Amino acid sequence: MAQRKLIIDCDPGVDDVLALLLALNTPTCSVALISLCFGNIGVTTSVRNVVATFQVLESERQYRSQHKLPLLPYHLHNPPGDNSTWPIVALGSTIPVSSRRTVGAEFFHGTDGLGGVHESAPQFSPSETCILPFYDPKTLSADQVITREQVIRDSKGYIPTSRQSWREILRILREEPEDTVTIVAIAPLSNIARAALEDPPTFSRVKEVVCMGGTIDLPGNMTPFAEFNFYADVDAAAIVLATTSRTPSSTLPPSSIAVATSFRGVGDDSEYNPVKFYLFPLDITSRHRLRKQWFVERCAGWLDKTSITIPHPGESPLATWMTVWLGAAFGKMEDLVTFEGGSRHCAADQADGVDGAYIEMHDPLTMYFAIVSDEERAASFNVAENMDIRMETIGQWSWGMCVLDRRGIAKRHPHEPRPARDDEAWLDNTKGNRVNLVVEGPGSQTFGIKLLDRVLGDLEAQ
Repeated sequence: MAQRKLIIDCDPGVDDVLALLLALNTPTCSVALISLCFGNIGVTTSVRNVVATFQVLESERQYRSQHKLPLLPYHLHNPPGDNSTWPIVALGSTIPVSSRRTVGAEFFHGTDGLGGVHESAPQFSPSETCILPFYDPKTLSADQVITREQVIRDSKGYIPTSRQSWREILRILREEPEDTVTIVAIAPLSNIARAALEDPPTFSRVKEVVCMGGTIDLPGNMTPFAEFNFYADVDAAAIVLATTSRTPSSTLPPSSIAVATSFRGVGDDSEYNPVKFYLFPLDITSRHRLRKQWFVERCAGWLDKTSITIPHPGESPLATWMTVWLGAAFGKMEDLVTFEGGSRHCAADQADGVDGAYIEMHDPLTMYFAIVSDEERAASFNVAENMDIRMETIGQWSWGMCVLDRRGIAKRHPHEPRPARDDEAWLDNTKGNRVNLVVEGPGSQTFGIKLLDRVLGDLEAQ
């Protein structure tokens, strides 16, 4: 299988970091860019979590080398001193495209995005100066510039840049062959929308966008209708969904700034091709869970522990670090069981055949689809193709809702007359969005075990 080149746009909370670890430890993937967006936490906190991830992976390399243990795929493909395969890390949007609402998810992920790991396990946390390489040196003091240069020299596993992440997205899409780069969008879509708005023809060179967002038939996790990523920047979601259309202006809402700028008349531009877009809504991601029991059992060999606690020094740095923030996430979910009455969680227990705490694998499942072979996609996932899904950006109570035509009326062909009841072109085959909706996946246990095996490595190989 040829290597998949990835751009990962994320807001690194708990499931984002799991998704990053999954991608970095996949031998058939090359991560070109980690683009950071506001969302679960602010972008400066996101930087610290990404830098911590690379620091822990470097510590894990040293630990496994010292104890003559098998290295992770990440270590094998990123040898020390060779930065030719290191991903670029770039800061992106700090606010929504429209600036109309700003939200966060600290209530679940913690103020640092990882359940307080920077306080409870400071040995794994980078200095706050790790943010300096992402700022333009012209905006820094002389002392900060000196520190910035030292931080860049000391960086291992990643290459920091002060260039805005959506411009890095466009640069990579220009430089790489057309239809070779996959964007994995697991944050609010602000960075992706800014790239699409700035240069639609270049953005349309992308092979595919694989996105976690929205909800179709399930209630939302922010409002009765809205999922977090789409709710956080509804205009960005509307813009990116519109890139799937031959005539993007047919689905862009009046509130979107795109109507008056880049996408006006873009359907007539021969340089622009509709983007292939795969959507992972809550309907499928919430059915794929990582159980606390599975994680504890999988880590036992690395930590010699049977419960999630902070292990003593000398054990696997990666497993040690993960126990801290995953332990906090499992604890938060246990609190939610009590708060919500437990009905949804009891149903999940029946589906998995396992009781106890779990976290939903929104971002890792989306990443898994992006990194596996076409054959495994076909075997493990079911996709409803070319669905006209649009974003509600105006409604008082339906803000962030994914809207579909549920009337069951056949779409008309170009030569057929336009129905009087079709003011918004829902029945026109030449208009509307064309979203590939992922409706079935491999299942919780199958996916959860594969995720842990990929991230932690194969203990049997020892």
